[in-house]
Amino acid sequence: MSCVTPEMVRDVVQRRAEDIIEWVKTLVRFPSENRPPSGNEAPAQEFIAEECRKLGLTVDIFAPDKVPDIQNHPSWLAGREYEDRRNVVARWKGAGEGKSLLLSGHVDVAPFEPDNWKACRPYEPVVKDGRLYGRGSADMKGGLGAAFWALRILRELGFEPAGDVLFESLVDEEFAGGNGTLAARLRGHNANLAVLCEPTGMEICPACVGAFLGDLTLKGRAGMPYTGTAIPNPISGAARAIELFGEWQDKWRAENSHPLFKGAGKQLNTLLWRAESSRPGEFTQMGTPLQTMISWIVWCYPGMSEKEFYERFRAFWQEHVARDEALKPFEIALEPRFHFIKPWETPVEGPAVKKAVEAFSRCQMDPVVGGAPFSCDLGIYGEDGGMECFLLGPRGDNLHGPDEWVLVDDILSLTRVYATLLLLWC
Repeated sequence: MSCVTPEMVRDVVQRRAEDIIEWVKTLVRFPSENRPPSGNEAPAQEFIAEECRKLGLTVDIFAPDKVPDIQNHPSWLAGREYEDRRNVVARWKGAGEGKSLLLSGHVDVAPFEPDNWKACRPYEPVVKDGRLYGRGSADMKGGLGAAFWALRILRELGFEPAGDVLFESLVDEEFAGGNGTLAARLRGHNANLAVLCEPTGMEICPACVGAFLGDLTLKGRAGMPYTGTAIPNPISGAARAIELFGEWQDKWRAENSHPLFKGAGKQLNTLLWRAESSRPGEFTQMGTPLQTMISWIVWCYPGMSEKEFYERFRAFWQEHVARDEALKPFEIALEPRFHFIKPWETPVEGPAVKKAVEAFSRCQMDPVVGGAPFSCDLGIYGEDGGMECFLLGPRGDNLHGPDEWVLVDDILSLTRVYATLLLLWC
């Protein structure tokens, strides 16, 4: 460690607390929404790039689809557009042969709908009762701001890292994306350790769940029963299918466990996020629809393969379709959508987690190590970037919903922890 100490970092964070929170509020004001196939990250990325240049960092700006051969990579998600959508990666060159560290986050946010915000308008952030409200405040501009300010404070204090320090702001993570993360890895912006600023509730999370996404479609025959001929309604079949998704979740939870995913909120979930009976481009008749489609997400613990999941998932549905009277009238199709978001696990006993625990202790905070019960790009950092990696971010709530918020104190605490980890690692 250099002559810069965690105590010095603490003093600066306390003195600059208002500046740090105002910086995060500025970032939240950018409506950097991801609305597939495109997104509106450009103004926010221009702001971040300029802020990094002011620190004297070397900045690389690039579109994900321009990285050579990336669209042939198995993790590439086709169908996204990247006109005026750029990654920003800033590098602080190390003075020697020390270990390198990457602080990473995504600048894109979920759309603000449904529009029943009450605490504030989505992009007019406010602080109330210790919470910073606004779209993207927790997911994940609070963590991104803490990472930026960790570098800024260390540079102002005169710290000279032995290894390279990287800070990146990526596009297109939401909506099962990942192309921005993949592009940065294939472009070579990797390090010995990557820390993702996802909102983990101040837990050090060396593991996260994976996600399978797809559609279940029940198809019958459309029409009106004027002639006395019964027409099975796929909406009624979908009602039964929704009940079965609940049974599947109970079965899935009972059959799977992981030591890092214990306690409330850590169980595996199944989410139904869309149900509709119209097909793209077709007029919706006032009658029995031809089909009903249910869009679903199922999460899994590290260690689960795509092949194993679909064998078990399809077997469940085949069993019920064969014997369930409510489903028999329909042709049922189960189709994957987007792509498999892989789970990941970095060994708890490795140096990355140990240094993170030490950083918390040096900041007089109690470290908690666990698994993140949400899916993200962690596997791309580990598998494609070849890095030890973990998630660490603030507490907050209402992610992807109205009145999203992040704890102000956590932004400041994370700034200290990130900076202290840099001191210990680099």
